[in-house]
Amino acid sequence: MPGLRDPLDVLSRRLPASAAVAAGLAALVLYAVVAVARADALLPRAYDQAFFEQVVWNLGHGRGFQSGFFGADFLGLHLSPLLVLPAALERVWPDARVLSLLQALALAATAPAGFLLLRSLLPATRAGAWMAGAVAAPLPVWAEMQRAAVADFHPEALAVPLLMVAAWAGLRRRPVLMVGLALAAMAAKEDQAYGAVLVGLLAATQDGTRRAGLALALAAALWAPVAVGIVMPALRGGVPSQLSDYYSGLAGAGAGGVLAALVRPPGWLAFAGMVASAAGLPLLCPRWLLAAAPPLLFDLLSSHDPQPRLGLQYGLPLVFPLVVAAGLGGRRRRTWTARLPAPALAAPALLVAISLGPGLLPTAPAGALGRLLSCTAGVPAAAPVAADDDVSAPLAGRPRLAPITDARASDWVVRDRLGVRPSYVDASRREAVIDGLAGAARSPACDDGRFQVWAPAGA
Repeated sequence: MPGLRDPLDVLSRRLPASAAVAAGLAALVLYAVVAVARADALLPRAYDQAFFEQVVWNLGHGRGFQSGFFGADFLGLHLSPLLVLPAALERVWPDARVLSLLQALALAATAPAGFLLLRSLLPATRAGAWMAGAVAAPLPVWAEMQRAAVADFHPEALAVPLLMVAAWAGLRRRPVLMVGLALAAMAAKEDQAYGAVLVGLLAATQDGTRRAGLALALAAALWAPVAVGIVMPALRGGVPSQLSDYYSGLAGAGAGGVLAALVRPPGWLAFAGMVASAAGLPLLCPRWLLAAAPPLLFDLLSSHDPQPRLGLQYGLPLVFPLVVAAGLGGRRRRTWTARLPAPALAAPALLVAISLGPGLLPTAPAGALGRLLSCTAGVPAAAPVAADDDVSAPLAGRPRLAPITDARASDWVVRDRLGVRPSYVDASRREAVIDGLAGAARSPACDDGRFQVWAPAGA
C-alpha cells in the first residue's frame, strides 16, 4: 500500500537522526546530574575546576584573564579566549557549576554533531544513515567522554562538537560557517589548531570548499607554532609554564627512554578502546587513522601521570580524527544491502564504555556544599581567600583565590578537615600553615566540626 509505505519509509530515514538527538539529550541529563552531584559532594578539584572558575570570574568582571593559581596572564599558560562564553553565562548565574554544565552540554552534543559529520561522509543511502546513527549515538558515553565528565571543566571539551560541525559545514560546501566554527574551536585551547588543520584538509576534498579548506589548514598549521612559541611566552613574561615539566624528561631520556614511553600499554589500550568504540571502522581507512597519531604520541611522551594513559580529558583530541576515520572507513564497505543491524555497530562502544569507563556517580556524602556555603557566608564577596583543595571551586568567584599552602596574612583561610588531599598538595606545608593560624593574630569566624574559617590577621 503506497499510502502506508511512504510514512514508514520517511520514518526509517529519520529514525537514525532522531536516535542521535535522543542519545545526546539523554547524555546531557546524565552528565548534568553527575556534575551537580559531584559539586554537592565537593569532589571537583582546585586543579582544574577552581583554576578555570577564577579566570572566568575575573574575565566576567573586567579583570582580564587572571588567576591566583598562576603568576602571569592566564593566556600564556592556556590560549583559551573561548572562556568569554562561560564568563558571559556567569554574569547571569555566578556559580562554578556553570562550567560543569557547559561541559556536559558539549560532551552530549557530540552525538548530533557526530551524526551530521558521519552522514556527510557515508553514502547517501538508508544504510548510510543507519551506520551514522549507530556510530554517533554512543559517542557521548565513550570511555574518554566519561573520563572527561568526571575530570572537572576543561575548555578543549567545547572544541570537540565544534570541530565536527565545522567539518560537516566544509563537506556541505559552507566555507564561511566552516571557518567560523573552526576558529571557535581553536579559541578553546592552543592545541585545537591541529583539529582545525584536519577540518581544512577534509574540506579540501570537496570542489566547493577546496580553496577555503586549504587556506584554513595552512593558517591553522602556521598559527600553532606562533601561538606556542611566540605569543604565549610573551604573555607569560618570563614566568615558567606549569606544563614545562611534562616533557622536560625527554631531553636526557635517550632513544631507549623515548621508545619505552611510546609503547606504554595503558595508552595503547585506551586508544584501542576508542577504535573499537567506533565499531572498528577507522581500521578501514588507515590514512585518516594515522591522523590520530600526533595527539596520541603527544600524550604518550608526557610524564604527567594521567596523560600517557589518556586519563582525564587527555583522550578528547583523538575523538575527532577517529570519527572522521570511521566515516571514511564505513564508506569503503563493499556492500550496503547486507548491512549489519544498527545495534551491532553500537554494541562495541557500549561494551568499552562499561569496561573502561570510570564510575560516574560520586561515592562521597552529599550535602557538603550547603554546609560549606553556610560556614563561609560571612566571608566578604571580594575578599581574598586561601582554601583547601576540595572547597576551592565554590569559593573561586573572587579576585584572588589561592591554595591554603600559599595563604597570606590578608587572606581568609578556609579549611576542610575531611577533604581529600590530591598528590599535588604539599601536605607538610599545609599542616604548617594550619598550625600557625591560631598564633598569627587571626580569629576563627566559623567552625562547624568539618569546615573552619579564619579571618585575616588583625581583623
